[in-house]
Amino acid sequence: MTTRIGYVGLDHHHRDPYLATIERLDARVVASADPDGNRPTDVGAEPLADRPWYEDPAAMMDSESLDLVWVTLSNRVAPAVIQGAVEAGLDVLSEKPGARTGADLEPVAATVSESDATVGFAYTWRAHPVAEEIADRASEGFFGDLSSFDAQFVASAVSTRPTDHYLFDAEASRGGILQWLGVHWIDLLPWLLDDRIARVNATTTSSSDEIDVEDGATAQIELESGAVGTLRAGYYLREGRYDTSIDIYGDRGRCSWDPMGERFGFDEETSVTFDSVDWPSAPRREITYEYQPAPGYGGRWGQSFFEQFFAARRGEAPNPAPIEDTIEVLRVLDALYESAERGAWVATR
Repeated sequence: MTTRIGYVGLDHHHRDPYLATIERLDARVVASADPDGNRPTDVGAEPLADRPWYEDPAAMMDSESLDLVWVTLSNRVAPAVIQGAVEAGLDVLSEKPGARTGADLEPVAATVSESDATVGFAYTWRAHPVAEEIADRASEGFFGDLSSFDAQFVASAVSTRPTDHYLFDAEASRGGILQWLGVHWIDLLPWLLDDRIARVNATTTSSSDEIDVEDGATAQIELESGAVGTLRAGYYLREGRYDTSIDIYGDRGRCSWDPMGERFGFDEETSVTFDSVDWPSAPRREITYEYQPAPGYGGRWGQSFFEQFFAARRGEAPNPAPIEDTIEVLRVLDALYESAERGAWVATR
């Protein structure tokens, strides 16, 4: 049966890619809502202009026959909307990180735990085939004892971005580059290694007068296993450019991956390099993955993430990114921002 979606939050960078993904699923947006008063035609969401629109998401949930609420709202507003949807008996798929702080989302998690609702967050990199390859190898002991890791997510400068958007407003979003782009690796690294983040030591920079959130961050991260690595994130490059990497080092093996390439897009190919002491004849090996082109967020592998979420709603698969994992990410973000303020190591729990 086609899933009937109420889409909430129209002024968001991921709206159009998400709508393109929804068109490839057994789903349809039947109504939209925006508590900031943005109508579809106001923000270029013309595909939704012929469907009912509400300023109040609760009114949409009361008036429309829905199965799922898809949320792309500011971190400040999202928790209340997710809570309302769960209380209305609806499933929820939300943009990450879904709240300003872990404490903001914990009451929602309590409500979810007492309901039958499936609530997930768009940490889509978990479905990337290279991420799955690294996670599988890690679970099989490929790296041996983990030694260290380096992760980087650098993107185009603030001067190339719409700085009047709530993504760059501290009251609405809490933070900047860490909570918007660095958060991908904050979620992915522990998932890859099955090794939670224990404590952090961070420095943030705010070099632009146009925004009141950080545009750069560097952090040391210690995992529960004791391995210490780094995370670097920043709005530093010219328009449309990216510089990303994930490198993992163990006493038996290592890997190196550039997830994004120089420009955003998932319609060509990507490669990951593995190096192992257990491969004496050819210790260094590179695997190249050719993408299957597809519209939508993350292309075909992004679609796989949302397909798994829909399967989870039917009880046929695990939730690919449940609310408990999102609270874990938010606690790390809480610790990173506290560390930057105090200039000290901060535990995540």
